[in-house]
Amino acid sequence: MILRRLLLVAVTGILFFASLGGEAWAGAEFLGIGTERAKAESLGIGTERAGAQSAGIGEAAPGVVVDGKPVEFNEKSGFPYLSDTGSTMLPVRACLGAIGCEVSWDDETKTVITWKGNTKVTIPVGKNEIDLNGKKVNTSAPAVIKADRVYLPLRTVFEAYGYQVSWDSKTRLVTANSYSNQNLTPLNINGGTTGIFSRKQLGFNGFTGIQAEVTLPKVSLAEKGDCPYVYFGFDWEGDGGNAEGGFQFIEDPSHPGYNRWTVFLRQGSEWRWGQNILLEQGSTHRIRFYSECVSSEQVDLVIDLDGREVVRKPSAVMDFSSTSAKAVIAMAMSNPFDGTNCFSQSEGAKIRALQVTKGWNTDSAASIETNANDNKYQDFDTYPLYHLWRPEVGAFGMHYGTVDCIPSYLHQEADGSISIYKD
Repeated sequence: MILRRLLLVAVTGILFFASLGGEAWAGAEFLGIGTERAKAESLGIGTERAGAQSAGIGEAAPGVVVDGKPVEFNEKSGFPYLSDTGSTMLPVRACLGAIGCEVSWDDETKTVITWKGNTKVTIPVGKNEIDLNGKKVNTSAPAVIKADRVYLPLRTVFEAYGYQVSWDSKTRLVTANSYSNQNLTPLNINGGTTGIFSRKQLGFNGFTGIQAEVTLPKVSLAEKGDCPYVYFGFDWEGDGGNAEGGFQFIEDPSHPGYNRWTVFLRQGSEWRWGQNILLEQGSTHRIRFYSECVSSEQVDLVIDLDGREVVRKPSAVMDFSSTSAKAVIAMAMSNPFDGTNCFSQSEGAKIRALQVTKGWNTDSAASIETNANDNKYQDFDTYPLYHLWRPEVGAFGMHYGTVDCIPSYLHQEADGSISIYKD
């Protein structure tokens, strides 16, 4: 009976888990934008090619669209261009102004300072990093001063402000779409019809471990087969080998752990559970989900709970050089979620001290330190959150990465916990 129930829960779980840059005028000129000039190129956005070339920045400049509206440039604001290394360089004030950011220049420290709402991003010249609300974030290109102008890594800055940025080399078009500007429903969120969830996800940067202190929510189920989870995950681009591990609620009355929590690890259709792990609702635990390179031919996925290993399995994928990491609080549903039809509840799920690590690759048999921060756990919010909007996927487009599905069901409590219930 226990095995049958776990298989039923596994089926429910399977259904559920289904370098840009910019430019700023230095000193006082940095503060001015000037009158923008309309452009007439393909797609109605183009650039002022003659102006861009007369400024000594090479071939015709790319076009830029933010939330469906073209950003216009002139000789005062500067023109976008492609650098020798292939990065798209964008004028900072015109572009950040298009997303409602305030911008200033600190001439003494040679730093661009930007802010919007509660987000502040500073960009020091000459360093492959930005500062996001006090946390260092690595960038693919440093800010530089060239011809008395400062050029900035705007892709990372846009992503810090919640924008998904893409580049079309054929049309020479940069597009930036805000997460808040998208009309997100269960039908156009990746995994959205499987249930309600709060998903925080980082980019595909080679993460190998994630850990946190987790308080398990108290649960009230209205529909047989609904199943709460609090879990971590590793994703690969193309979804090949995606793995999840963490806490799963036991709602089978015939199971000895009924109305308690256990630990699971899933990759594809293969599930593992910790032996004799029965955890009380409302209890708090330290959990770590990580990959371990054990040989040139094997990488294991491992879960440690409260300081001891409880689950391990060989990973179906050995290459962790481009993995994404995520943390999820969820209510998987037995029926497809339409945005209104979940009546089960969980209360008080909390993830604290969330950290991630990188630090080895599978090009060799042994673990390899690839930089000074590898093999060290760092705060999750050291890295920008990942958002991706793909309008070409499915009938409604599709949003990937960090998302609330859907906000009306997810309630942030005063103590930082998240509860799931219908308003």
